[in-house]
Amino acid sequence: MHDRTGWQRSIALVTVLWVAAALGPAQDADPPAFAHPSQDATALATMPWSAADAPESTTYWVAMPDGVLLATEVWLPTTPEPYPTVLTRTPYSRFTPPDVTPATYVAEGYAVVSQEIRGCGESGGTWHFYADDNADGHTTIDWIAQQGWSNGKVGMIGRSGTGATQYAIARGAPAALKCLAPAHETPFRYELAWPGGALNYCLVYNWLNNQGFLNLYYELLEHRLCDSSYDGLNFADPPGEIHVPMLHMGRWYDFGQGGALGAFQLLQHQGGAGAAGNQYLWMDPLTHGHTYGQFPPPSSPIPFEQWRQQLKLDWLDYWLKDEATGVDSWPAARIYVMGAVDEPGAPGNEWLELQDWPPDAETRTLYLSQGDPPHGGGLDETLPPSESSVLLIDPLDPVPTWGGAGYCAPIGPWDQAAYPVGRPIESRADVLTFTTDVLMGPVAVIGAVTARIWIDPDTPDLDLSVRLTDVYPDGKSVLITDGIQRARMRCGCDQECFMAPGTPYEIEVDMWSTAMIFNAGHRIRVAIAGTNWERFERNDNSGGDLNNPNWTVAYPDILFGPDYPSSIELPIPFILPFWDGFESGDTSAWSTVVP
Repeated sequence: MHDRTGWQRSIALVTVLWVAAALGPAQDADPPAFAHPSQDATALATMPWSAADAPESTTYWVAMPDGVLLATEVWLPTTPEPYPTVLTRTPYSRFTPPDVTPATYVAEGYAVVSQEIRGCGESGGTWHFYADDNADGHTTIDWIAQQGWSNGKVGMIGRSGTGATQYAIARGAPAALKCLAPAHETPFRYELAWPGGALNYCLVYNWLNNQGFLNLYYELLEHRLCDSSYDGLNFADPPGEIHVPMLHMGRWYDFGQGGALGAFQLLQHQGGAGAAGNQYLWMDPLTHGHTYGQFPPPSSPIPFEQWRQQLKLDWLDYWLKDEATGVDSWPAARIYVMGAVDEPGAPGNEWLELQDWPPDAETRTLYLSQGDPPHGGGLDETLPPSESSVLLIDPLDPVPTWGGAGYCAPIGPWDQAAYPVGRPIESRADVLTFTTDVLMGPVAVIGAVTARIWIDPDTPDLDLSVRLTDVYPDGKSVLITDGIQRARMRCGCDQECFMAPGTPYEIEVDMWSTAMIFNAGHRIRVAIAGTNWERFERNDNSGGDLNNPNWTVAYPDILFGPDYPSSIELPIPFILPFWDGFESGDTSAWSTVVP
């Protein structure tokens, strides 16, 4: 039994605290290869552990039903057998799986098994978007359970690609699999590749290229619709066939954000026996690479990574050793609510415990108004008169990605008003901004954010990229969350529906989710552009074949007013006393009662 006293004190403290670029080349050129910014890069896969961190291991070649052999490394404790097993299945090196240090778990009395998945490292076969990982993973678990050193109980951990293999294994898993702890990934593979119908270019191209699977990048471009090539790649479907408890570990500025939130919500309420009611969610404010954009990481009673690693041990000990580590009394969701940086006493920057995700909330609609375009638009709860502003979209002079929940640097919260140096995002002529008055009190936004933008297009297709920012009194405009929607994909992922120029259309943009308190004295801003490159692929706007672009400059009208109410919808949680800086100056403390 581990001594949890210090951690229990720290967790209790959390509750008490709550009470008290250079642009890339044209898309018709060969795309460049960029460095992976996070710790699971190719460089990590070749990084040797020190002798102290690398107990002796044994290599096995585990046979799959089709005869393919998978390279599998096993580390065993020196204490008497049998042992519970920590399994990680990885597309990277089996000797350095992300988020898994074998020595740590061997010292805790676990056998550690690390396997290079099919087509990766020294394993045989061909990798194809994790399509074989359900069957291969089940075979591996059965193999572990048959070993003399195994007590028949297996749990899985790991982040990034090793998180994806956990989601892939969950459906119909053998009884020996007792728990999963996927981090910074998603079971929803189509949505990962094509958020809003636009290719998640920086992630997809660079990851596949770094892994040596560039052929699959070009294959993916031939399947832009969610056709039969994606069958089986929603790893959470059907949810009733998943029976495994999971600890979903996500981050607000991570490309897997929607996976952690969506998988938790789906399996907590629709999972099979053993899964429903046994899902837990952890959301910290960091990026995939463990940073916080241009700012130092915000405060936490326990450093984010230190706490997350301890939670994994508590999780494994509970399900694999039957130890009373407190998992049965965990809140269903621990989320970090962000707040202003460098403002002592600002609300937020603290943990919140919830019974479910998302918390009950009122949807607050803020309407966009014309103002003095392109940068003087308004944002408030009153419908403006009928007006319009022209949005310039030139795919050969795209608005660059500058922060957000992406894969390639810069990621995380970045100032859109000051960077990039020399040509800030919000000062560009092809970005329209809309800003509230100064907030009279704090405004808490917790949940999914949605923009509904009415346009009168002059081309059959285009993209809308919408950013939500926190505007400080000194003018900083810090990116909170953003999203994109391709117009031709607005009718669903299985069909294209083009626009008729001169006809108004509403474009709904999923801006992902957040947990943020905008402080009194700040303002809330919405910025609209037609590109967000290199995070997302550029649209040629022509309505033609996107794999053979005919670059076209678009000039859609963004419409406002009673007939075409362009707006953003913010989830304001029902946590009393109710913070609402639009109407009052109430800055009372939060209640501990959270629906």
